[in-house]
Amino acid sequence: MGLKYISLVFLGAFVLLFGCINLGGGSGGTGLPNVTVTGPSVQVQPGSGACTPDYSFSPITNSVLSQSEDLVATVTCAGGMPLTANVDGVPVDTQSATDNATTPLTFKLVATKDGTSKVTVTGNGQTLLSKDWVIAPLGSSDIKGMENDAVSFSEWRGESFTVDNAINLGAVKFYLKRISSQTQPGTNVVVELRKDNAGNPGVIVDSVKRPITDTTLSDNWISFAFPAKPMLTPGKYWVALRIEQTAEVRLVSDSVNWHYVTIARDQGSGNAYTRQMLLNVDTKTGLATESSWNPLSYDRVYSMVVSAAK
Repeated sequence: MGLKYISLVFLGAFVLLFGCINLGGGSGGTGLPNVTVTGPSVQVQPGSGACTPDYSFSPITNSVLSQSEDLVATVTCAGGMPLTANVDGVPVDTQSATDNATTPLTFKLVATKDGTSKVTVTGNGQTLLSKDWVIAPLGSSDIKGMENDAVSFSEWRGESFTVDNAINLGAVKFYLKRISSQTQPGTNVVVELRKDNAGNPGVIVDSVKRPITDTTLSDNWISFAFPAKPMLTPGKYWVALRIEQTAEVRLVSDSVNWHYVTIARDQGSGNAYTRQMLLNVDTKTGLATESSWNPLSYDRVYSMVVSAAK
């Protein structure tokens, strides 16, 4: 066999093994053949070095007990990666982007406790956000001015509050002062939590009391804890304040003054969130029977604060 024939056979085998040959030499001018190899396609996975996850968050807005706030995370290159929002270490919402495109994720935060809570967002094995969340109690802590209404065994007063999301009631506090240093034995200040009944205080849910001597002769906050921590589902509730007097009421009537702030006096009627009941008192026996809840003569708000169980 001639040398030329052997060379052609060798060249044909080379082509079969390694593909096409550019006999004109490579781009580098070395005269070596360019060999093109097509391999399997490679997909970049979320969180890989080729696509670095990025996160930014909206400010955390101060809130009020039982209300909810939205926390928005804007994420990029985080497709399929779950992110969890936590309040005081408890997971409350989990969201994830479907792909690596820049995506807003909205977390719902519910204010179940008043005070300062810690909000964190975790994902990919790390804490991505850690911020304080300030939550105010329900009601009004305004104590300016010197106006007040008397509360006694025959004069009951009530103020309402609204729950947006379920909470457990912890305590209610009032800005009160006692009228007299001399009180009858066994007299108590009673606080009733009531359901709403067509815009008025209705059925009693729970009640607590403290001796009237726990109040002071000057205006001060006094707190009434609810040990049962009743759960309040969304809706309107009332807090009724009254005096429980077991001694002879014909001789003396114990009472306290409940501070309020005037909203408006010129509209000729009260509002939808305060009520009073003037009981019918038998002048012979001193016994009082309930009448009906009625609006006040003008618009005012009582100094009362509702807190959740801790």
